[in-house]
Amino acid sequence: MSTSCVVARQVWFNLLAPLNLGDCIPMQQDHSFVEWWRKVMKKVKKEYKKGVNSLIILGAWMIWKHRNACVFEGMTPSVASIMREIKDEHNLWCLAGAKKLQGLGLAGAL
Repeated sequence: MSTSCVVARQVWFNLLAPLNLGDCIPMQQDHSFVEWWRKVMKKVKKEYKKGVNSLIILGAWMIWKHRNACVFEGMTPSVASIMREIKDEHNLWCLAGAKKLQGLGLAGAL
């Protein structure tokens, strides 16, 4: 996953800012998604780590799906569209029992 895509970086900011992690968005010099993820997790309190990990997995999954829709179906990149999809999927994950994700209290922020 790219850490330099402008659309993806905006999505990451929208996801991380409500958790006071807005300064952790991927930068162009972050060449590895995994290394960026590790840097984020170093700034997260222990009790929120599982929830933030779930949020990063959710964000990466939805960005990837949106990217594929743009490449293969001609969809136009849209931060707003990705955020709507993340909100819907977030709600489903919480209903399915993602307690730590739900514990982040993002429902109103998405």
